[in-house]
Amino acid sequence: MNLTILYGSATGNAEHIAKDLGESINEKKISSCAFTSATVLELDQFKRKKLFESWSSPPEDGDAKYTKHALVVVCSTTGNGDAPENAGRFVRFVKRKPPTTLSDAPMEHVAYSVLGLGDTNYDKFCESGQLIDKKLKEWGGTRAMPVACADEATGLEATVEPWVEEVLGKLEATCAAASAGGGEEKKDDTTVDATTLSEQLDQKLVVAEETASTSVQQSSPAPAVTQEIAKESTTPLYVLYGSATGNAEHIAKDVAATYELYLKNPSFIGYFPSVVCCELNDYKKKCLSQWETEPPSNAKHGVIIVCSTTGNADAPENSDRFVRWLKRKSTDSTQPFKHCAYAVLALGDTNYDVFCATGKVIDKRLKELGGTRCCPVALADEATGLEETVDPWTGSVIQKLAAECNGSTRIQGSVAPPAVAAPVAVAAPPKTIVKETSSSSSSEEKKMEFDETVPAASQSSSVGVATIRNLLSLLPKDAIPAVDNKSLPSMVSSLSSCELVSDEELQGRERGNSVADNMTVSSGSSGFHYTLNKPYESTVLSARYLTKTNVECAKKASELVLDSSTSDEKIVEAKNLYNNHFPLAIGDEIECTKNGKRVIEMTLSLPDDFTLEYQPGDSVGLIVPNTPEATNFILSMLEKNHGVLPSQKISVDSNHPITVEEAIRTTIDLCSPMKKKRLYMLSQFAADPEEALALRLLSSNEKGNDLFLRYVEDQNRTVIDILKEFPSCQQLITLEGLLGCLPAIPPRYYSVCSSPLADRQAENGNYHLKVAFSVVDFLTPSVAEDLNSGKRIGGLATRYLECICSPFLNNPSGSFKVPAVQIFPKPTHEFRLPTNMSTPLILIGPGTGIAPFIGFLSHRQAQISSLESFEAAETASEGTWRGGYELDPEELHISKGDSTGLNLALDYVRKQKTGEIDLYFGCRYSDHDYLYEDELEAFKSTGILSNLYTAFSREHGKEKMYVQNIMQDKPECKQRLTEMILNKDASVYVCGDGNAMGKDVQEAIVNVLADKLESKQSALAYLDQMKTSGRFVLDIWS
Repeated sequence: MNLTILYGSATGNAEHIAKDLGESINEKKISSCAFTSATVLELDQFKRKKLFESWSSPPEDGDAKYTKHALVVVCSTTGNGDAPENAGRFVRFVKRKPPTTLSDAPMEHVAYSVLGLGDTNYDKFCESGQLIDKKLKEWGGTRAMPVACADEATGLEATVEPWVEEVLGKLEATCAAASAGGGEEKKDDTTVDATTLSEQLDQKLVVAEETASTSVQQSSPAPAVTQEIAKESTTPLYVLYGSATGNAEHIAKDVAATYELYLKNPSFIGYFPSVVCCELNDYKKKCLSQWETEPPSNAKHGVIIVCSTTGNADAPENSDRFVRWLKRKSTDSTQPFKHCAYAVLALGDTNYDVFCATGKVIDKRLKELGGTRCCPVALADEATGLEETVDPWTGSVIQKLAAECNGSTRIQGSVAPPAVAAPVAVAAPPKTIVKETSSSSSSEEKKMEFDETVPAASQSSSVGVATIRNLLSLLPKDAIPAVDNKSLPSMVSSLSSCELVSDEELQGRERGNSVADNMTVSSGSSGFHYTLNKPYESTVLSARYLTKTNVECAKKASELVLDSSTSDEKIVEAKNLYNNHFPLAIGDEIECTKNGKRVIEMTLSLPDDFTLEYQPGDSVGLIVPNTPEATNFILSMLEKNHGVLPSQKISVDSNHPITVEEAIRTTIDLCSPMKKKRLYMLSQFAADPEEALALRLLSSNEKGNDLFLRYVEDQNRTVIDILKEFPSCQQLITLEGLLGCLPAIPPRYYSVCSSPLADRQAENGNYHLKVAFSVVDFLTPSVAEDLNSGKRIGGLATRYLECICSPFLNNPSGSFKVPAVQIFPKPTHEFRLPTNMSTPLILIGPGTGIAPFIGFLSHRQAQISSLESFEAAETASEGTWRGGYELDPEELHISKGDSTGLNLALDYVRKQKTGEIDLYFGCRYSDHDYLYEDELEAFKSTGILSNLYTAFSREHGKEKMYVQNIMQDKPECKQRLTEMILNKDASVYVCGDGNAMGKDVQEAIVNVLADKLESKQSALAYLDQMKTSGRFVLDIWS
């Protein structure tokens, strides 16, 4: 059987990998390999070799066992997402629809695997490899294994070597599976029930114990081995996470909860007896002593780590101690992971230059500290969707880890006892446990099982089903398409337990609290650190519109907010006032656009003991509750269908009891657009069969992608919308089901636009910070088939903040008492002013991206004022001060050493010359959203700003102009950029929307520099060098 190996290579790496693989096959260096020969070609030779024509029918090499051709593609990515020169034609070819000379699925007789090579210093990591992998699948190919992405920045070997070891076996199995299973991918049957955990979770029907035992009896027995293999671990499965926004935490807890759900099933034979799930910073307290202990029987401890990267390469706050410990040289000598096998999932965002940096560092250091890597680090990209990487990884990681931990993969000729030895039953939707509450009525336990029978015609009257049918253009007689369980996401609760607690039990728990639990500690004496879990209750000190927004509505809304009986109803009423005052669809188009663009600067108090400090460039996290409307809907639903009252106490995951109302208002996200996994979990509670089918279809990764985009994403549908439009779910979903189905409310992060140094100099008595934010307020697209489309969407945090800030918006200088805001700091290590004040700066911040730069400029102004104060102090100490008094050096009670130190410091400060600062700002209308216009003009007039360049994209009668346009098209800007960057070594800071602006600005700078550096490639290399040295820094968001 022949293997075709195609490569696209610029520097030679992809070519060497491809040719080495081909040589190992042709020279028979690999034992027991099904491939007898290999053909190695450049990708662009596909036409000359007529590869697609040869793939149009099954292989004819005499072996009926294999009915698919085998293909390997190894391709690098050059520049910022380009294919190598010898792969360009192939990439352009597969981007198009298949030509008429070929079938609609030209790859249907091909099994393939793709290895992508890239560099995470570039924005589009492994773009060419991932594109080829995707297109081959769309052209009908059978993917033998997920695309592997090797990173040149951290070392190709970490990904390439495991891929090379695995790819031939996977391809052979896929080609053979096609023969045995009618062309479908078939799982390896050498292990007992090799389905992944996520696939088994998707089995809705309970599997009887005798079926499980039959499955075990019919499995292939493992060959005898000479070394003992551990049948069960003596320690738990450790799942640790480092999370800033909650994504990594949710994934880790889902993995842990998945396995715990399996352990509860009597048919399940698992390798790990239990699970420990915790933050990475809890490693010492909960994990380290076990990791350092050698387990018996050649086994290893199992460790799974899920970690995100914040800022521009920072570790999340709840993992920073762990990462620092890993990096210490003293840790090397102890080799703390020599008894551990591990797997790492890294979350990141390719809008940032250093992609998944923290996860990569952890993966690399665990290996160096003695750990055994069970699979290459997985890199999930938030910019393109985490699910593409996360779902396959979570579905197989425990099996791979168990095989590595029990020693089987390290003993030749053995078969690893699988992590899952029998199909596992998925329980019906969980029910809430009610323990003799004094006010609740007992309700009959409700259970449902999914009816696999597809209704022959529409029988449901729900709005959701009708809309789905309209979007699919179904006739009344047509049934909603059914989907295979394999195309559905894994389903697992986000919590372990949930119980309503009686008044009597609550009193017992409170009596049992220790004295230590009730102690309070002074933040000043304990070094208290405010975090997401322990935020600071901040007071709003002032607020103002930065846009030219009419404040008449704020005046009316302030009367509601300042009412002594301010309640949810008052907030809702205030929001309605703003909706009516700022229409988005009625009247002049420009006026509607301006109505939807409102930007507010808000001043927040900080603790007077300086326990919450910040620097220019930092962000602050805000915690907000769900909207009153959403909260009240859920509370009413639970009371009506399950007799659960808002005032009852609930304990979630054995934590301290809180009221049901507080749990719904503050712990689960009711207002963000739904994800597929959450929709699938809701489908399990649909009493109406058609509603269940529709929700399953929306959750599907194959048939439901376009439908999900049009119905959920485009319309920003939340769980409240889904429950209203699929009402049968309301009947069965319990409190525990709801809490397990939905994630936590993510905090909102805003850049600080003030300077602590400037605030102290103001001496206004209040230690504070300022943030600026756009009020999220827009209309979804109107679609004829969707009656609920075209609705007004408001930001959960920003609309609430606008309402409570109304008194200040009407009267910025006033003093009012409004609801407090919970905040916590989010420091950055990269987005900082240079320590050397003489470093020239180029600041690029369109829209609210200007916010941190106002903090930068305020700080620079305060630094200059400090310089002037030093000089004034020196003048006074010399006795030449003309302010009505004189000082004699003899009267200064300091030693000669101190005097020398002061003089040295003064000399240093005096020599600090301030570098030039150029700022680029862009917005839509110069007369509406030119943010901080007066402040920027003042900075320019005082010399803080050397140049101020502006671009306006919606000026009447003028061509659209963005900052990237003036940077490369305006001769003055072009010359100035070249001079500042190349001649004066200026540092460049970019802040704003990363979806397009960040990449466009970088492209503009490359184009400008290319004129002087003679080529675009040289300009790209220079920009990379700037990033490496910290002279080009990004703070962008998607």
